[in-house]
Amino acid sequence: MFFIAYFIVALACFAITLKTMIGYTGIRKSNKIIIAAIFAFGWFSPLIISALRNITGLPNAIFSSVSVVGYTLMGFSFIVFCLILLRDIFWYGIYGLARAMGKDGWSLNPKNISVLGRANFIIVIISTIISVYAFYQGTKIPDFKNIRVEHHLLKNDIRLVQISDLHINRSTPVSRIHKIVNAVNNTNPDLIVLTGDIVDDDTFHLQKHLDALQNMSSSYGVYASIGNHEFYNGLSSWIYEYQRRGINLLFNQGATINDNIFVAGVPDAFTANSNPSLNINFTHTLSGSNRDQYRVLLSHNPEIANSISSYNFQMMLSGHTHGGQLFPFHIFVKKSNQYLSGEYDVNGIKLYVSNGAGTWGPSMRLFAPSEITVIDLIKKEK
Repeated sequence: MFFIAYFIVALACFAITLKTMIGYTGIRKSNKIIIAAIFAFGWFSPLIISALRNITGLPNAIFSSVSVVGYTLMGFSFIVFCLILLRDIFWYGIYGLARAMGKDGWSLNPKNISVLGRANFIIVIISTIISVYAFYQGTKIPDFKNIRVEHHLLKNDIRLVQISDLHINRSTPVSRIHKIVNAVNNTNPDLIVLTGDIVDDDTFHLQKHLDALQNMSSSYGVYASIGNHEFYNGLSSWIYEYQRRGINLLFNQGATINDNIFVAGVPDAFTANSNPSLNINFTHTLSGSNRDQYRVLLSHNPEIANSISSYNFQMMLSGHTHGGQLFPFHIFVKKSNQYLSGEYDVNGIKLYVSNGAGTWGPSMRLFAPSEITVIDLIKKEK
């Protein structure tokens, strides 16, 4: 269903982009074919890459190259499309205003082929610059986001590091995982929590990545909740792999840390709604905890924050949204997610939604920087 919907949207965007960029210009036919191929590969790359993933025996180097180029062109095509729409809205508005004022100059007419050609060239240049910047932002090692929280239930200070939405797949450089793990370990965390979508591939192709991820180190270990992409890529295999690697998966359960903090985890809410075997059970999740403990809930999807006020959680950590990842996609993400990025107070519960440390689709970010969240939980003096 997703691929059908995406194909329809991509086809419409491809047609609009192509018609605007080459349909009204005097570009040579050979150049039109090249431009059409570039935008076709960009807009339809998710479908092409998805098909390649299912080809047994395809060398990883070939898949990775096609994936990186395809998704980067997808991001570039999206930026071109957005700039075309923005330009044409203003262009036709200015031209309409000029006509209303009796200044019907040909140089302002959007149908002036010569002017349109130059305007398209400018769009391509600007889109290229933005794409290069967005690619850098999407592939660099995430910055740290530091948060300090004081609470009277805390008996001891503790440093918690949250990693979310790494989306590790077979095209992710293993060196990137090593660098992220080293950066996390250098913060000297007491506890590391993973809030879903850490992986985005099957276990077979990610063994070297997991060897690197396994080097995460903290005083009280690593705890995780599952995201929708763990489910898409074989949940039972990932449950086994996490446990084998020493990652404590919290599946409707919790654990006491340092005799004072109770960390609980639930399945991704969207996945749970579509699969009855993954139903969220808060009563079972809180088994073994008491009200004198500072309770932290790990939930990949932040939307359940509105439903947990009666369970006496003090903090909830989530991801999923990527903070919108690539502007202006923020607008659409915000439409379907009440909590997009950062800190929120939800009925007295401190909710933090991480932008995530990785990307989905294009390895690009624009106005939604990747992050690793360092949360210092501090005992509040009376």
